[in-house]
Order: sequence, then structure tokens, then C-alpha cells
Amino acid sequence: MKLFRKNITKITALFTLLFVWGSCSDYLDQVPEEKLSEANLFESKDDVIKVLTQAYSYHYSTIEFRDNPGLAADEADFNWSNYAPHDKDNGQYSQSDPIYNHWGNFYKQIRTIQYFLARLDECQDEKLTDDERSWWRGEAYFLEAYYYFLLLQEYGPVPIIDQVYDGNALTELMDEGVPRSSFDENVEYIDSLLVKAIEHLDLFYTTSSTERAARASKASAWFLRSRLWLYAASPLYNGMTAPDGQSYQHLMPQDDEGNNLISTTFSNEKWKKAMEITAEAIQVNNSADRGLYKPGVTSSVENGYEAYWNVFNYARGGHPSTENVFYKQNFSTGDIRMHSLPISWSGYTGVCPTIEHVNEYFMANGLMPEDDEGYQEAEGFETYEKSGNTIRLYKKYMKRDPRFYTNILFPGQYSYAVLGNEVESFDTRWAFNTTSNWTDYIWFRPFFEGPDGYASKTGRDFSTTGMLAIKFVGKTDNKTSKGDYAVNIFRYAELLLNYTEAAFEYYANSGSNPLNQEEVFTYWDELRERVQVPDVRSAYAEAGIPLTTEKLRELIHRERYVELAFEGHRYFDNRRWLVAEKEGGDKHGFDIYKNEGEGFWNEDYVFETRVWDDKMYFMPIPQAEIDKNPRLTQNALWGAE
Repeated sequence: MKLFRKNITKITALFTLLFVWGSCSDYLDQVPEEKLSEANLFESKDDVIKVLTQAYSYHYSTIEFRDNPGLAADEADFNWSNYAPHDKDNGQYSQSDPIYNHWGNFYKQIRTIQYFLARLDECQDEKLTDDERSWWRGEAYFLEAYYYFLLLQEYGPVPIIDQVYDGNALTELMDEGVPRSSFDENVEYIDSLLVKAIEHLDLFYTTSSTERAARASKASAWFLRSRLWLYAASPLYNGMTAPDGQSYQHLMPQDDEGNNLISTTFSNEKWKKAMEITAEAIQVNNSADRGLYKPGVTSSVENGYEAYWNVFNYARGGHPSTENVFYKQNFSTGDIRMHSLPISWSGYTGVCPTIEHVNEYFMANGLMPEDDEGYQEAEGFETYEKSGNTIRLYKKYMKRDPRFYTNILFPGQYSYAVLGNEVESFDTRWAFNTTSNWTDYIWFRPFFEGPDGYASKTGRDFSTTGMLAIKFVGKTDNKTSKGDYAVNIFRYAELLLNYTEAAFEYYANSGSNPLNQEEVFTYWDELRERVQVPDVRSAYAEAGIPLTTEKLRELIHRERYVELAFEGHRYFDNRRWLVAEKEGGDKHGFDIYKNEGEGFWNEDYVFETRVWDDKMYFMPIPQAEIDKNPRLTQNALWGAE
């Protein structure tokens, strides 16, 4: 993040305030250049902003698979046994040995933010303007809300600490303990912080105000309200019963007095509120010039493939993506971008889509593959000539949704000709790539002895499924040069999906036929128009397949899986929809230990059998935190240690 970088260089860890159960004496990690102390920390504008900057730095980005549990679902395999996704897939974690252990760090940031808010007005530096003071206050409220939301996503209902405790008050609180608040209390508290943030923030930052880029705004605060209320309305948190009637009340978290922390009574008003909040969020974001990046609207974008792919591959400070609402700079060495590159691009090659996810992508005619006769009848390969090479295309991977070719690198992929085959529409990032690694061969060949195959692997780096997740890969990326990209945390398209889902569920649970409600389709149609895929109603009418309520729900979930693939949503969507069991069991890929023509093209090949237990709906609260807090209770089914 470019955010105040010149100030960050002076100190390594300016403000490591501990959560209430930690030490309350060492507030600052000092270095000789700046003998900062609590007494003078809020005297100058330059010092004050460092506190807020610290709070921005700890939330994970979309593509940091080592830190973001949202990626640890069933859409991909991460081929390294020492990272958290592997431990999750194999059930190798517990309250005493947690993965994605964000509890302590997120609460530290919450305390830092509350400390900042309590002392901000002490700064009387004339360089600090009234507008800046207001913006910073709004940013702090937003960040506190965001960290609480991230805790809620992972652990379910958490304790609410709404002020900074010091001295005797801190000691008394530590002795007494703080219980978990209910889910609804968590939602109301987070929402109240976002309402406060909106009062202080400006609508949006502009591309010219680089010192404010990646900062919170009214647009991002409304966005988080939409996501928050969508979760609140979802089955896990709204009755704990799946649409098919199956109860999940055995997952019920309770406080130290045995009170249930999630309501077992379904309320359709929550879906209505999710609709209303999201409608307002869309309007606010439109006012901030946020919208879909699409052909015919965005200059130089000619088709759905370019429109979708460019959203994820633009430099920070580069061309302005209208979909970007809140982002984080791509600087981590542990992210998807560098780990998705083919071996022949000097990549680590280990972010591998499962066959289960690959087969979810729609056809170019707008149908799900299982509903398309052409897909069901497709067998074998098509071939065509390109630059003196004969390229074989797997027929099942022809004529698919442009998002398929943007997100998935599959064997034989070279260009967008796979949609039509007769005429090559245009070249993808893989065609005529200028990197030296691709001068001798021009398409992805992960067969056993191919240049991207197991026999060419370096150490642990190879594709376990014969495919790679390439959504975030640039045209000239390699292991050491991957560019300086802005990674979307809040992307406008999500708001359209949020509204579509909320509208559908509200009408479905009101006794109305969602198929007759235009609100269900308005934004959904717009999303499909952007990638030049027929809208759902037209596609299924053409195929003569009726759209039942159950079918529409399946299609809405599928649209979200495809549009938001590898963006850190699937793990949490699976849970709030009460379908996370699908993450367990056999997972399939192509047989990477075979050459082409010798058994590679086998979709029944099981590369891994994953562990599932219903306790995995919520992360275990770290035992170390329970040991510190006498009123903190563990999530259901994790047992006591």
C-alpha cells in the first residue's frame, strides 16, 4: 500500500497495542530515530497518521492464500504441505494448534483504532485540517468495523470490546472476563460503526489524490454494510436451517451461561434489509462513479474476456478500474499471482483448480454444463493450426463463458479460439508472450513429460490437477517480476450479486415466485451482459428448461462461484449457505503422472481425499485466548482442552 510510505520507513512497528488480555505497559516499539512515547504521540500530524497507518496494514488481501481462509474451500488445491490450506483440507488443526490464527492480531488492531479515536482530538497541529481529522475518524470507525467483521466471518459471534481499558479497569476486566456477544449484537455493533464512518468519510478518493488511494470512503463503508447484512440474512445465521429443511443447530455457539448466540428463528425481514442496504450501497457507489468495467462503456475494452480480466490486472495508479471500491497493494510473496504461473514461466505452479470447480463454469450460451446437450455429447478433441503448431483443444472446454478462460489455464489453452474454433477472435495473454520462457512453445502443456508437467517440476512446485488458477496473472509475469498491482478487496460486481441473492431469497421466502420478480434479474442480467453471456431467463427459455425456485437458487450460487472465483468468498459462502460439507471427500483433476495419450485426460482421477467435520463451519477459538479470558467459550464440537 502506498499509504504514507515515507513515514513508515522510520519505524518498523510503530504501534503494537495489545488486546485487553495482553501486556498494557509496552505501547510502542521505538527506534533511535524517533523516541516516541504515549505522551507526545498525538502532538504532531505526522505521528498521528502513523497510528492509523498501522491499523490499515493487518487485514489480508484477496489473494494471500496463506492468510485468507476464504480461499481454503473446494475451488482449488494449494500444493504445499506447510501452508494453512493443506492443514485445513486434512483436518490438521485444533484450538491448541490453530490455522489462520487472526484472533489476537485483529483484536490488537481494534484496540489500536479505539486508542486512536480516543486521543485524535488531542492533536492541535495546525497542519492537520478539519477535513483530514474527519476523514481519519471515519476511516478508524470503518477499520474497527472491518476487523470485527473478519472475526465474525471466521469464528462466529465474538466478544465486543467497545473502549480502551487501562489501569485498574483493565485489571478488573481481565479478572472478570468478557463473554461472547450474540451474532445479532455483533451485527448491530458493526453496523453502528459503519453508520458513524459514513458520517465522516467523503464519497470516494480520486485517482489523482494518490495519498488517499486505497483508503476507506463512503462507498466502501456502504459496501461493507451490504456484505454484513447479506451474511446476517443467510441460513447459518438466520435460523440455522438449510433451504431443504435440514437443521444445523448442533453448531450452535453458546456463551458462558449457556445462552444461544445465534437465533433459531428465521426472519425474512433480514433478507429484506439486505436488499435495502445493498440497493443504497449500489446507489452510493454509482454516485462515486463505481460500476462494471465492460465493453461499450470502458474505453479500449472490446469484449467480455478483456473486460473481466482487466479488472484483476491493472497497476496500482494505472488505468482506473471502475469496479475497484477498496483495494490492497499486491506486494506479498505469498499470494496467488506468483504461485499460479506455469513452470515454463518460471512460476511456482501450485494454485490448481479442481475439476469440481472447473466444471461449474457456464457455457457460452448461458447454461450450466450439465444442462447443455452439446457439453454432454462432447468427446475427444478439436485441432487447429497456429503459427506452424497443431493445437489440440479438449472439446468440453470449448464454447464456454469468457470467465472460464480468464480464470482457468487448462491443457492446450492458447487463445480465445476455443469459443469458436473456426475463427480466432483475438489472442489472450498466453499468445505470443514476450517472456523468454515461452519462446519455444506457446501453449500450456502439463502432461507428465511436458514443459509444464510433473517431470519438469522444481521441488514441490507442480500442478496437482493439470490446471492453474490464472485470474490474477499478468501477460509478462514471472516468479521474480510480477508487477505492482492493486488487488480488489471490495469489487463492485459483488454488490450486484449481493442484491440478486437477497432479492431472490426475500421473494422465495415470501411465497412469491422469484421468476416473476424483475428485481431478481436486473443486476444479474447486467453481470452477464458484461461478459457477453446470455441472461439466465433467455438461455433457459431457449433450451426449454423450466426455472424452478430450486434451480434459480442453484444458478445464483453458481454465478457467485464463477464471478468471484479465487477472490476469498467461497469458503465463507459455503458456510453461510450451509453447504460446506462439499469441501470434504474426493477431489479430482487430470492424471498428471501420465502423458497425453497415455491416460492424462482422466477427469475421474482423485488427487486428494479431504477431511470434513461439521465443527469446521467455524474456526476454533485459540485455546490460548480461552485460557486468558475466563468467560470466553469454545465453538461447538471442538471439545475442551
